[in-house]
Amino acid sequence: MDGSLKTVYDDLRLKEMKAAVLHNYDSYPRKQELLVYEEIASPPEPGIGEVIVKIKAAGVCRTDLHIITGRDLGIPLAKLPFVLGHENAGEVYSIGEGVNNFIKGDKVLCYPFLTSGISTEERYGIDSHTLNRKTPGINVNGGFCELTKFSERSLIKVDQKASLTELAPLGDAGITAYGAVRKLMGFIRPQDRVLVIGIGGVGHLGIQLLLRLTPGEIIAVDPREEARNLANSLGITECYESLDQLDHFKALNGNGFRAVLDFFGESDIPNQAVGLLNNQGRYLAIGTGGEVRVSTAELVAREISIIGSFVGNFTDLVEVTNLTVRGDLISKVSTYPLNEVNRVLHDLKDGKILGRAVLVPN
Repeated sequence: MDGSLKTVYDDLRLKEMKAAVLHNYDSYPRKQELLVYEEIASPPEPGIGEVIVKIKAAGVCRTDLHIITGRDLGIPLAKLPFVLGHENAGEVYSIGEGVNNFIKGDKVLCYPFLTSGISTEERYGIDSHTLNRKTPGINVNGGFCELTKFSERSLIKVDQKASLTELAPLGDAGITAYGAVRKLMGFIRPQDRVLVIGIGGVGHLGIQLLLRLTPGEIIAVDPREEARNLANSLGITECYESLDQLDHFKALNGNGFRAVLDFFGESDIPNQAVGLLNNQGRYLAIGTGGEVRVSTAELVAREISIIGSFVGNFTDLVEVTNLTVRGDLISKVSTYPLNEVNRVLHDLKDGKILGRAVLVPN
């Protein structure tokens, strides 16, 4: 088949595309087929300032599991059925009118917010708090498919030699970790200890960023031996299986932690973590699902801070991309074909995924 005929064939074929689609919420995801791998209509032609991206890599996040269960994420979700996937990278497939910075075939990393750049929040660089924001994979169709629509301002052009499977998780995991660590830059001193809870898809990036951007001693906790081994390989010499093993770091005698980054956030972990803070320490909640119970008397007397850390901004994505391209930040990824999405989701739910799983369209 010559090149012109192949192009026509591809254009015809991609009027429909394969996608992993959520049709029903499942409060406890036990059924084998959580998402339906099926053929759906491709996105319409791009409008002014829009770009259609041919997805080459899409990270799988615990947020995807939360969406499947119908958990309240604090933001409106899409109407069913819809396509998940909010960590995306690919190649420019087509461009709309007024797009000047990209051409077909450019490799791109996708920022997870589609915004206009007009609101006050966006001008301050906090797109994640824009009231009418659109987030592919959360409230509009995402990247568990072949083609997805983005705004030009939500794309970062990367080198044609770059590994998109390594870059895709940066679109959420990378900027979530960076956004949390950025809140501690200038706060952590050389004599301080920092505790990381959860060495998963976000946590293993957070560990690396802490080591590079803060001067304190990093200690990590994860129940999985393979996750602790991963932390060891990244430069963490002190790892524990559970918080119950940290009694010798009791804050009451001054041997506690200046900061805790909780990438797990479930069960009673948050309250155990707060108890390990030194006076004037900071607890950062990144994972969700649990509750923090602390009296105002303790907050005042100990001057501790309870901080929620949602996700980073566009500048953070540029910076973690540069760190990755330089080899200073390494995403531990495992790749799977898109049609195996349900196996990946169940493995993630069961704690079998080390680092980040990345789906590649078949």
